Amino acid sequence: MTQTRKVGIAGLGSYVPERVMTNDDIAQMVDTNDDWIVQRTGIRERRIAAEHEDSGSMGSIAAQRALEDAGVDAADVDLILCATTTPDKPFPTTACHIQETIGAKKAGGFDINSACTGFVFAYNTAAQFVATGAYHNVLVIGTEKLSTITDWQDRNTCIIFGDAAGAMLLRPLEDAGRGELLDMSISTEGGQDDVLEVPAGGSRQPLGHEEIEQRLQYMRMGGNKVYKFAVSTFTRLVKKHVYAPYGIDDLGVIVPHQVNMRILESAQERLAIPDEKIFNNIEYYGNTAAASVPLAFDQAYREDRLVKGKLVMCPAFGAGLSWGHFLVRW
Repeated sequence: MTQTRKVGIAGLGSYVPERVMTNDDIAQMVDTNDDWIVQRTGIRERRIAAEHEDSGSMGSIAAQRALEDAGVDAADVDLILCATTTPDKPFPTTACHIQETIGAKKAGGFDINSACTGFVFAYNTAAQFVATGAYHNVLVIGTEKLSTITDWQDRNTCIIFGDAAGAMLLRPLEDAGRGELLDMSISTEGGQDDVLEVPAGGSRQPLGHEEIEQRLQYMRMGGNKVYKFAVSTFTRLVKKHVYAPYGIDDLGVIVPHQVNMRILESAQERLAIPDEKIFNNIEYYGNTAAASVPLAFDQAYREDRLVKGKLVMCPAFGAGLSWGHFLVRW
C-alpha cells in the first residue's frame, strides 16, 4: 500500500440499545433453548433497538462519542463513511442522516454495504482519503438495525444477530498519535449468494405479495458454508498479514468480526493464539454485522486490551462472499 502520509485512529465510540433479548426470550418465539444456542454460537444475549431508533440515530451517537474521544469538533469533519446493511432508507444515504444529526456541516458522506465486512471496507476506503491528503478528519461508522431484517420464525438466523453501532475517527498519524495503519486488504468472490443473503427487496427481485408470503425480505443463511469459509479466511488472513511479516510476539490482540464464538474458537485453535490475544464480545451482543468490529474495538480500548506499541489485527468476513482486514500498531 502506497501512502503519502501515515494514518492513525484519533477517536473511538460505540452505542448499543438498552433492550436486552436473552436466549430465553427467543425460546418463546421459536423451538430452541439457551443451551442449544450457547452450544452452537456462544451467544447468550443481544441488543434490540427500540422502534424510534434506526441505523442513523445509533450511528450518530457512536460518531459523537468517537469525536469526543478524539477531542475534535463535528464542524471539522471532512468526510463520513457509513457501513450498513440496514440503511434508514434506500436513499438518501444514512451518512447524510448522521452528518445532519451530529452537525458536521462541511462533511461529505456516503454509505458502503458489504454486510459483515462493511466496516473493514469502509475503514480501508477512509484510510485512503487520509493517506493521500484529500481529507484530514474522516469518520468511519458501522451501524446496524438487523432486527428489521431478521426472520423471528427462523431459528437458524434469529438466534445470531443483534443491533449496535461503532465509530472511528481517522486522522493523519501525527495528529492521531496512535493506531498507525500498517496493512489492509479487500477481497470478494461473487456467485455465492446462498451463503448469506436477503433474497428479495432489490431490483433483481422486487418485494411483492408473493415474496412477502415466502418471507424473502429476511436474511437466509447456509450455516455450514459460513462456518468453513469464516474459519479458513480468519486463519489465512492472520497467517499472511501477522505471522509471516511480524510474528505472534508482536501481536497485541486480534479484534475480529464477531461472527460466531465457535468459529472464532476454531480459528484460534488453528492459529495457537492464547486467550489474551483475541477479543470476543459476541456472548453479550451477538453478530452485529458492520457494527461488529468497531463495537468490539471500542470495548477492547475501554478495557485496556490494546497494548501500546503492539499490533491490533481486525479481520472480517461475510456475505458476497467478501473478506478483508486492517492491521494497526497501537
